[in-house]
Amino acid sequence: MKKINIIKPAFYICICIAAFVACKKHDYYNDGGLARQSELEKSMTMYDFLTSKKQGNFDSLLKIIDLTGTKSVVNQNNITFFAPCNESVMGLQNQYRANPDDAKQLRRPLNKMNVDTLKMLLNRLIVPNSRITIDQAYIDGVKYYKDSNGDSLLIKGVRDDYNNGGVTAIGQGRIKIVYEHRRTLKDKENSILQMKTHDLITANGMIHVLQGGSSFHTGLIIKK
Repeated sequence: MKKINIIKPAFYICICIAAFVACKKHDYYNDGGLARQSELEKSMTMYDFLTSKKQGNFDSLLKIIDLTGTKSVVNQNNITFFAPCNESVMGLQNQYRANPDDAKQLRRPLNKMNVDTLKMLLNRLIVPNSRITIDQAYIDGVKYYKDSNGDSLLIKGVRDDYNNGGVTAIGQGRIKIVYEHRRTLKDKENSILQMKTHDLITANGMIHVLQGGSSFHTGLIIKK
């Protein structure tokens, strides 16, 4: 009778499982969040946390906060902030060009924009009285909130498909939050924004960082 060597198949199965877990963990670390935060960062106010990011991802956002005098707004207790990085803010500045896609045209400086408009857009990304974590969003599935302007937001917790070398596992990828600002009279459409980093803890609330392609102006009708 031929002996069957079960050690080798078992070994390969273990390797595959380990690789899958490692990839998932790598995805999570790429996302950021708790995996990369120090206890000092978690004890900071939102404004101080954003200021502490030496790579300068939030320079434009901090300028908007300073121009609009809304430091106390982002530092209020128990909020969730969908924070735009520099690229997201540039998406707004580009909309004031004659041709928004023409990189040769100058962007409108933030200090030349209407302060009330900047403040209104900032408030769209703040959810008061709620610390929305990625896990809670996924448990809730779809849930309505009000932003700091009183407008309706739809927050969805979804799971991406997972692709490993061309093999796709439906709904087995990482969890993410999708933000949707519902259309108002000032908007041309509902605005859906994606996150690149979730669950950044600060002393007064939770930060989720928008992907660069998710523009700060959301669905606002731009009057040039």
